[in-house]
Amino acid sequence: MEVFQSTRSNKQIFHRNVMSFLQNLGYNAAICKTKWESSGGLTSGNYEFIDVVRSDSGTRYFIDGNFSGEFDIARETKHFRRIRQHLPAVYVGKSEDLKQIVKLLSDATRLSLKRIRLVADGGG
Repeated sequence: MEVFQSTRSNKQIFHRNVMSFLQNLGYNAAICKTKWESSGGLTSGNYEFIDVVRSDSGTRYFIDGNFSGEFDIARETKHFRRIRQHLPAVYVGKSEDLKQIVKLLSDATRLSLKRIRLVADGGG
């Protein structure tokens, strides 16, 4: 990944370069983009990552070139900041591991926002 360090500031270029590199090595790699609309208190957004499948084993990996940056929130609590500081800048791993990390961070985000609201409302 360090070979592509100069392109990390532009996520699309970084992902395209990494994907091409992996394809040249024989991996089945593609850029995936997902988008969602606002619904039930959830803000609209989008997410882009690289999906890589090892042809020999069929194992699927995800690569995110700005993994820790995806979890930036305004006015985070100390607890949330400590958790986020342990995240890698670039994530390369399996979906099962990613689901566990996202669940942990979602819970921490919810708690952080709840604490901020309590302070803002005068309850904490």
